Amino acid sequence: MTQKIKLFMNRISGMKLRYRMLFIYIIGSALPIIFIGLYLIHGMSNILIEQAKDAEVVELKMIKRQVEEMTGTVSTVTKYFYFDSRLEEIAAKQYKNYQEVVQDYKEFTSFLDYGRYYNNTLAWINIYVKNESIVGNSRFIKVTDELEKEEWYQAANEKKGGGVWRFCQIPSTDSMTLALLRMLKTQKGEDVGVLSVYIRPERFTTLLQNKDSEVFILLNGETVVADLGKQIQAEQIIDFLPSADSNETQENILLERQEYLMTCETIPLVESEDHLQIVSLKAYHTILHDVNSRIMKSVLFFALSALLSIVIIMYFSHSFSGRVERFLKQMQKVAGGSFELEEKLEGNDEISELYDYLGTMIYHIQRLLAEVYQEKLHAERLTIQQKEAEFKMLASQINPHFLYNTLETIRMRARRSRQYDIEEIVRMLAQIMRNTLQAGVSEVTICKETELVEYYLKIQQYRFEERIKYHIHVEEGLEQLYILPLIIQPIVENAIIHGLEIKEGTGTIEINIYSREENVIITIEDDGMGMSESKLSELKRKLECYNEKGKHIGVSNVHQRVKLKYGEDYGVKIDSVEGRFTRVEIWLPEAEKLKGDIYV
Repeated sequence: MTQKIKLFMNRISGMKLRYRMLFIYIIGSALPIIFIGLYLIHGMSNILIEQAKDAEVVELKMIKRQVEEMTGTVSTVTKYFYFDSRLEEIAAKQYKNYQEVVQDYKEFTSFLDYGRYYNNTLAWINIYVKNESIVGNSRFIKVTDELEKEEWYQAANEKKGGGVWRFCQIPSTDSMTLALLRMLKTQKGEDVGVLSVYIRPERFTTLLQNKDSEVFILLNGETVVADLGKQIQAEQIIDFLPSADSNETQENILLERQEYLMTCETIPLVESEDHLQIVSLKAYHTILHDVNSRIMKSVLFFALSALLSIVIIMYFSHSFSGRVERFLKQMQKVAGGSFELEEKLEGNDEISELYDYLGTMIYHIQRLLAEVYQEKLHAERLTIQQKEAEFKMLASQINPHFLYNTLETIRMRARRSRQYDIEEIVRMLAQIMRNTLQAGVSEVTICKETELVEYYLKIQQYRFEERIKYHIHVEEGLEQLYILPLIIQPIVENAIIHGLEIKEGTGTIEINIYSREENVIITIEDDGMGMSESKLSELKRKLECYNEKGKHIGVSNVHQRVKLKYGEDYGVKIDSVEGRFTRVEIWLPEAEKLKGDIYV
């Protein structure tokens, strides 16, 4: 066995370069790709079959949603007529003459109104009443003894106000459709009559007409409501239907010696014990034909790709080996004593460089032979090292830890220099930066938020000295409640910039946090410059015009964050009097809700 392998390897080594390259490509690349492709194509058939099955389920679900919308509309319409005093009056009234009946019919327009409003769904509305004095028409139909014995009438009567769905004929037409029958009751529980609301039959046809499979809609597993069968009758599949408890089923069945994929969606009808079943039948050979067609396209594409790759590798191997052969022939001439170099090889690769070096070598050989025949010819080995380096400039990013460490270094230097004010300012600034950079969607305690605000105010006091005073008061029991981060500091910053900074003399900021009427209220009030009524109105308007793409943190930002987090009932309220004060209130939900927040 080892001898055979060695013999095989020797034969490969003896091949010409172009055939060896082609052989290596076929063995090392083409064959593995072909085997992998065949394996994937084999698995693709199962995937495509499952996709076809899933597509049938998706299409039936779309039909199901539309049927549910139609039946829901019909059920809603029947509810409109419950306790309709005018309808009850007509059904119970003892009429004395024909003109009186006609007049009441003419004045009662509800059937016509709802029919027009839901025209795209409803085909007809009428009521069956037990009143011997009325003159029946297509809307008010008198119940006869024969009609009273009808199954649908008895079923509607037994439901005592519940719904009964039946496939029946629309009055005064030859069309059959699905209808909801409901016995209307007065507030005293007396029968008014059986209200019938019919769905347009063309709605079912429209739903099914674009399906490429055979589709049926059946009522209670036995009555055909819509039939789009081409080769199969609905009666043939009744025995295969699942029970009404099955919401979605898919199975293979055998009909007339042919296998079909049967997909069924069950729709429980509202306020009724009835149900609809949407059934789709697709011949299995059709699915396989589609699958095989797609597989053949994939195989064809794969074959063309493989063929193209073979053509390309053959072209490059021929080009490469041809140039190597020309180089070899020139070397043979040189070895035979012919130092005449042919024209330059095309290309700029290593072979062309070697060929150029061959020319240089021939030149040196000729020169050395002309100068001295006794000198030995020394061959030089030339190596080519070519490297391409690509450098990308990376934008430097300041590491937050670097900032914290730098501030800490400054603080310690100030401490050693006994500059305690600077040490305190740096410490508070570092804490503010840390909290700001780490602020996310998670809440912080009121205690933590007010501590951050106090740091900010102390830094401002170092800046403005005695011009700014502040007081912070938190009602007992609220310190450990969790709120959104960075909702107080932006308001305080606005108060200093727009209220106190431009004010002459001392200004005061009052921050109070307290509970009232199941709400937590944060007030930030300054005795600064205040705002005019027009400016206040403009600011209130801008609160509701927040640009979500903005990156600034301001009053609008706080207002929108609070609304987004806690609901429309909460947010920011502003009051101001020019030259006197500005007060901002942040309303949050009750304390119990804040304690139980999922982000805590």
